[in-house]
Amino acid sequence: MRWALLWLLGCCTLGAGAQDTQQLMLWHGYRGAERLALESLLEDFNHRQEKIRVRALAVPFDAYADKLSAALPRGQGPDLFIFAQDRIGGWASAGHIIAPIDALVEEPVLRRFPQKLVDAMGYRGQLFGLPFSFKSTALIYNRALVPKPPATTDEMVTLARSLTDRSRGRFGLAYSYTEPFFHGALMNAFGGGLLDRRGELALDSAANVRSLALLLGWVREEGILPEAPNSTLVTNLFNQGRAAMVISGPWMRGEITDHVDYGVVPLPRLSGSERPLAPWVAVEGLFISPWSTHRAAAYQLMVYLTSRAAAEHMALAGGQMPANLSAFENPTLAADPVVMAYRRQLDTAVPIPNVPEMTMLWLPLETLLKKVVKGAAQPAAELRRLQVEVERGTAALATARTGEAAPLAPGLWALVLMLLAFLLLRRRGRLLEVWRDNRTAYLCLLPAMLGMLLLVFFPLLYGFLLSFTDTSLLNENTPLASRWLGLDNYLGILGDWNLWYGEGAGRSINFDNFYWTLLVTICWTASNVLLSVGLALVLAMALDQPILGRTWFRVVLILPWAIPNYITALVWKGMFHPQFGVINQALQIIGLAPVAWFDSIGTSFATGLVTNVWLSIPFMMVVILGGLQAIPRELYEAASVEGAGRWFRFRNITLPLLKPVLVPAIILSVVWTFNMFNVIYLVSDGAPAGANDILITKAFRIGFEKYQYAYAAAYSMVILALLFCYAIWQTRASNTLAVAR
Repeated sequence: MRWALLWLLGCCTLGAGAQDTQQLMLWHGYRGAERLALESLLEDFNHRQEKIRVRALAVPFDAYADKLSAALPRGQGPDLFIFAQDRIGGWASAGHIIAPIDALVEEPVLRRFPQKLVDAMGYRGQLFGLPFSFKSTALIYNRALVPKPPATTDEMVTLARSLTDRSRGRFGLAYSYTEPFFHGALMNAFGGGLLDRRGELALDSAANVRSLALLLGWVREEGILPEAPNSTLVTNLFNQGRAAMVISGPWMRGEITDHVDYGVVPLPRLSGSERPLAPWVAVEGLFISPWSTHRAAAYQLMVYLTSRAAAEHMALAGGQMPANLSAFENPTLAADPVVMAYRRQLDTAVPIPNVPEMTMLWLPLETLLKKVVKGAAQPAAELRRLQVEVERGTAALATARTGEAAPLAPGLWALVLMLLAFLLLRRRGRLLEVWRDNRTAYLCLLPAMLGMLLLVFFPLLYGFLLSFTDTSLLNENTPLASRWLGLDNYLGILGDWNLWYGEGAGRSINFDNFYWTLLVTICWTASNVLLSVGLALVLAMALDQPILGRTWFRVVLILPWAIPNYITALVWKGMFHPQFGVINQALQIIGLAPVAWFDSIGTSFATGLVTNVWLSIPFMMVVILGGLQAIPRELYEAASVEGAGRWFRFRNITLPLLKPVLVPAIILSVVWTFNMFNVIYLVSDGAPAGANDILITKAFRIGFEKYQYAYAAAYSMVILALLFCYAIWQTRASNTLAVAR
């Protein structure tokens, strides 16, 4: 009895202790050394005290922002998380995602960080997080090619020009100049940037126009930069000794091979000015969820993670640039010239603005940079157009947030429910009779019907209802009825006849117009289906003959279909690279000039066409070959005896008997090609400037780049209606031909 009482007392004590322990969940997007360093800090924190226990979840970086935006407004997700500060404005405006910490923070804690990093954590007079680390770009140079780094942009260009040999794929300078994060150094150096002194959007400022003009000169006139740059290309060029200088951040340090002797210095000064190139600095901060019930404990963890000891550990073990600058006094860090170069760069770097417009600015600005450097747009006119577009999009988000849409009358919902109930009651007898006669069949179909209901029909119905609202990033968590808009989205899509924008010499096609996108989609679908069916028919007829090696030919021709289409798309994208792609290299070998495949509408369209036809032929060939083998050989023999030629036999025997196979295959091919997202998005990305986007990629950009979810849903419903009309027309046309025959 005594042992039982002791056991019960122990259980009660443990239970009380467990209740006193506060459980915290921390989300982050780190990988590799950064993740291990953070997890070791959290383990040390758990060992230092008993009343708080922290668990960490590493979220895939590409989906991180979406997971936060989906979970936190619904009261789910972490107690605190690590993320870049550029979304603070959008999240604070939307509400229910981040909580202000002014009531928790202490002045000695804020003194750990430079004022610019603290300011980056604030929005409209409130502080929403503590700086954790920073990332900015600097100049990395190969000591074997550049003995002394340049001090001004003129020196950098002169040096880069002397080290550039485009015919051999060598460049004096390389960086991802079409990414806004990298171009920020020029914008800020000219005194521009994304915002003016009042904090309002100022994309079309004279300073920004001059920054684009300078970049255009480096790319088009000086020719010192490679075409179609990306981080992988820049890293490979530097490691191979084919890029003397690159502009990149501390993340590149782990990608540079050991045999390269390199140095890092802050970016040079802008020639003709005392201003240095001032890159954007992305500040990663620690934020608390507004739903956390342990805010004091979460703040205690934030204080620990931003301490000097923790900052030194993240720098030494994780390779981070800590926001607590006292960590750089560590002897090991102070003796590292690379680390200290990025530390000095912070003095001139500019924190990325955190206003709500940032959520919808990065990708359009990247598109603008691509258009300008390719000569497809003039800097001033294009910046002005983007200014108007972003202002319009921001106004739409603001309107949605303030709930200015027309409310849905509750009576309408009641009317819909009454109508459904009336239809069910009216057909009740027939439904019961059908159920009694086919009960077993329906029970067998029930699992599939439930799956279709949950995975197909419910999302379709939700998307249909969403299309009648003004749902956006800033109001997606309000009741659906309060967002009701009616037919405005459909009127905006179908009633948009603005096919042109600009005036005079700056006049150009409005590639965002629905009817332009519809025309491109029709041309895309028709050309793909015509080529893939035609070539597949020729190959199938050839393989239907007793030729030598027929089995091996069939295996080889089916391989493109066996490889996942996104992998094939990426391979073709690399082959079409304007400078290092194998296609242009082959053209140069035979004496032809290389082609800038993604600079014009026609050549960019051709890249997607070639890729998709390559992917489509195997399936169509297999289907047609099966149909050919089902045709009785006696028909061909009888026709030959009667003196019929090959064309007569093909037109009167092959085609009619292939119709039951060809018609469904063509319908499937049309639907698949009409919605072929992967090829367009991965190969050409709609280049130039969205001119080759099809309807499905345009709907994606509206929903996930402009965050206008309801408008994207309406776009999707229009696509569904177009495909439904096509299917009806195709079926009736086939039936008409059958009757005529």
